[in-house]
Amino acid sequence: MAFVDDIRDVRLAGFPLRLPFLALTTLGWLGCLLVFATAAWIDAVRANPQVTYSMIVLAWGRGLIPWLVLFPLVFKLGARHANSGLKETLLSAVTAGTIAMIAVLAYAAITFSIGTDRSPLETIAAFGMRAFLWDIVLFVLTFLLGRQMRPVFDPRTFGTPDYGSLAVKSSGRVEYIPVRDILGATAQGNYIALHLAERDVLHRTTMAQLESALSEAGFVRIHRSHLVNPSRISVARSRGESFRIVELTNGTQLPVSDRYRAEVRDQLDQRVRG
Repeated sequence: MAFVDDIRDVRLAGFPLRLPFLALTTLGWLGCLLVFATAAWIDAVRANPQVTYSMIVLAWGRGLIPWLVLFPLVFKLGARHANSGLKETLLSAVTAGTIAMIAVLAYAAITFSIGTDRSPLETIAAFGMRAFLWDIVLFVLTFLLGRQMRPVFDPRTFGTPDYGSLAVKSSGRVEYIPVRDILGATAQGNYIALHLAERDVLHRTTMAQLESALSEAGFVRIHRSHLVNPSRISVARSRGESFRIVELTNGTQLPVSDRYRAEVRDQLDQRVRG
């Protein structure tokens, strides 16, 4: 199933903030909304039979809007700390949790004071801190779930040799990027944009120099301005029998020129087993 394969690739890629990961966290948000709204509606109907379910859903939906953003961010934060020490994990969780709760309080104070005679501070005081206990619970559960659903090793790259790192100078510092983390590269003026799983890094070099440095690691030219690691190609789009575009595992699409098309096909054929 394509959807199951997409979910698997999201986990292999480290949960990048793209579909279908955002779709999954949105579904989780809808699930929480329905659970909270249903429970609140059952309690409200006992006191006032005139209360409708849609009114409760709208009220809870309004209050949970910040979690449309927080769910993927907190989940990803937990996944990043899958192998961190307890002290580092707790420090990161407490810091991020404090920032998240301040954002939630600020949102609630402003949103729920609109159309009333109360100030934002009076609105928060009227709610009371007990109203935000579920936000704390959601943060902890989402963080722990992300830590449990840690990114896994991609079996397509397991056991590949360590080809060292590239020293990339930027903003007065040198960043050492493991060659195995580089998916591809694109020429941009006097720089080369190195495509990583979740970001691009500008490296001041020439395409010829970079190709020479990465040739041992199996990188190949697919275009005058593009270089890729064939093992990081997830999709090859074609017209007829000729490849025109390759898509890397992070979703980046790069064109394939006629000059390099045969070599790209050979590299992809070598990855096929059976």
